[in-house]
Amino acid sequence: MSGNVSPTPEWRLSFDRTAQIKAGLIAVAFVAAFWELLRFVPTPVLGKLPYAWRHEADWSHGWIIPLFSAYLVYVKWDQLRRVKVRFAWIGLPIMLIGLAAYVFALCGLQFGYVKPLSMMVCLLGVIVLLCGVPAMRYLWVPYMYLFFAIPLPKSIYFAVTNPLRRWAASIATTMLSLVPSLEIRQTGSVIDAVYQGQYHAIGVADACSGMRSTITLCAIGVAVAFIFDRPWWQRVILVAACLPIATFCNFIRVSITCVLYIFVDEEYATGTYHMMLGLIMMAIAFGMFSALGWVLSHLVVDESAEPDDAGEPVHGA
Repeated sequence: MSGNVSPTPEWRLSFDRTAQIKAGLIAVAFVAAFWELLRFVPTPVLGKLPYAWRHEADWSHGWIIPLFSAYLVYVKWDQLRRVKVRFAWIGLPIMLIGLAAYVFALCGLQFGYVKPLSMMVCLLGVIVLLCGVPAMRYLWVPYMYLFFAIPLPKSIYFAVTNPLRRWAASIATTMLSLVPSLEIRQTGSVIDAVYQGQYHAIGVADACSGMRSTITLCAIGVAVAFIFDRPWWQRVILVAACLPIATFCNFIRVSITCVLYIFVDEEYATGTYHMMLGLIMMAIAFGMFSALGWVLSHLVVDESAEPDDAGEPVHGA
């Protein structure tokens, strides 16, 4: 009689009611430990992630990142159910390292990026403790994806943003210099233009510098690369294409903004219209990623499935 009963999958044996309670308690303890970072506050305080997602336009995509990361886990759930839970104890020292770094940061360390970084280290420990090391084969992408939601340190952000602003202004100036009867030149990140006797000064703002679009498009590119099963070389190409596609779309956005500002109306280069243009660029970039993914998927033909002269597939002996 007992021989007819199918064995319970090993994942379910290790994730029974007791394990579920343990996971719930660890999740509550994790949120309580990092409540300073996870809570929403009405005034800007360094290190508050929800506040940055709500009030800093460059990180407004942060709300979507955890949701999509969870979706990536859902996509791999069938494989995860078959993974044996092994070496889970390694998660405990990883958690302790993350907590120690967080406590050290709370004691007066001025480099605010240590706080979210220590939280991510502790989260890695939680994942390993609950799921085991072998499960990271399917969980490392959702885990690393969460870093797209963590704001970069201000010093690093502005160090990268300023050259991008100048570069975008230089490309836009070069393109617009081809327009007849338009006098245009670049001064730092400001474009000075004279058209029909009217002077225009167009500053390439941080939002147009390419940093925001680069981070957002990297998240999109990684999603396109890993949401479907692909060979590793296709994923490498898609991830490597993030920066060129983001840069290309940003140059188009800056150039169109300048054209609208000079030749149409300043209103169409600011506010809601400017934001809509950014959304259009996101859609174009997503289309470019999808097209690149389609090309890569059809680039190599499986010779083992090619039909012979009789129209039947040929299979290797």
